[in-house]
Amino acid sequence: MRLSAFPSGPGAAALWPRGRLRAVFERSKALPSSPVFFGVPTRRVQADASSRAFAHVPVSHARLEQLLEAEITTLSLRVPKPLTVKCLLEVTEGSSVEELAQLLHEELPVRFAQRIKMLEDLPDWKSKVSIASVRQMYVTSFKELRLADPHQPQQFQKQLRAIKERHAQTNLLVGSFNQYAEACEIQTTQINEWLDKFFALRLYTNMLMSHYLQISRSSLSTLDSLRGTMFKFEPQDDPYRSSIDPNCQVHAIAQHAADVVTQMSRLRYGLAPDIEVVDRGSQPLPFVPRYLLYIISELLKNAVRSTVELHAGKDFMPPIRITVSGDENVCCCRISDEGGGIPRDKLSQVWSYLYSTAPAIKEPSSRKAVDAPADLKRVFGSPQFKEAGAEPEAISVSPLAGLGCGLPLSRLYARHLGGSVELQTMPRCGTDVYVYINRLGTGDSLPYL
Repeated sequence: MRLSAFPSGPGAAALWPRGRLRAVFERSKALPSSPVFFGVPTRRVQADASSRAFAHVPVSHARLEQLLEAEITTLSLRVPKPLTVKCLLEVTEGSSVEELAQLLHEELPVRFAQRIKMLEDLPDWKSKVSIASVRQMYVTSFKELRLADPHQPQQFQKQLRAIKERHAQTNLLVGSFNQYAEACEIQTTQINEWLDKFFALRLYTNMLMSHYLQISRSSLSTLDSLRGTMFKFEPQDDPYRSSIDPNCQVHAIAQHAADVVTQMSRLRYGLAPDIEVVDRGSQPLPFVPRYLLYIISELLKNAVRSTVELHAGKDFMPPIRITVSGDENVCCCRISDEGGGIPRDKLSQVWSYLYSTAPAIKEPSSRKAVDAPADLKRVFGSPQFKEAGAEPEAISVSPLAGLGCGLPLSRLYARHLGGSVELQTMPRCGTDVYVYINRLGTGDSLPYL
């Protein structure tokens, strides 16, 4: 087996992309130092500037595995410098397919190595089957990327699609942390901080991978996944887009979230409160539709579930109101319900990954990944839900229930994309949740990304 190493160091400057991506990362100082490939600095072979030189080192399979394992430790020690949201916006808007491929090839292994070490730092992690499985998932992806060639676009895109699919199994982590909490091995505050950091790292890498696959036209269109469901929208208004939409329509995403959650409620309970979406003159702004949809959907599911469970069987079920307003710099989305509010003694717990008012489940039925919006085909296109549609009680796992991660993840996404989520509640009355969305690029730096 032969190992290909890309040229690095001062002599390889001519081979680096010269486009906007390079300038952006020089300004942000986020580009890591010259890469060390398998623990050994690479040496450039003689070639003209138009060619891409490779250093070939024959190694056995066993030695290759040793070198790759050593690379995990080496790359995990690199400390990423802060990357501003504005810089991220410029990267995704102004980069070519080739530039993004080069960036992903260099940056993803570093991020994956850090997550592997985060998992290995957990107490007795080898005895936790789910944590060991997630660690192995990242080890596999790390090795694949270190052997990948970004200059072979079709193969590289195939590898990234496989990695995104593999990494969807994030729900495995939450159950293990519940075990840690029950055994008092890790404090709740430490668990919340660990999961915040882990999901924040996923946010950055997922956005870059999704943007690369989108501009290379390699990702599966959301429209294809809607076949067999009752939902339709135009390609330019795709609320499941994982890259930055320069003209994100907040009210349109809120309406789609309302439509989806309404159908979920009818599947589970046989009824649903009216969800009114009112647009008070909001302006389109650059944002990532997928994460906005996730935030609004999670908040709506909480509102719908509490409203139905409090008012079911009564003569009147109060509606849930979504009001969207803002200007060219900020947008506010308020979700108001009359679902009984939150007791004051529970307010400090609602932002924890370990707290949920819904019955405990091992895996969400409406999506594959805990940090993703509902998969419409998974919910409304599956035979199980089609058959159970006439008898809601036949649905064993509510599509409105999750793993207790909805509120903390919503706040995390909003914060890291320059916004915020604020909650006001009146016990025995209802709750108002405010989602403030800054025009992407006007917020603070993305920490540790």
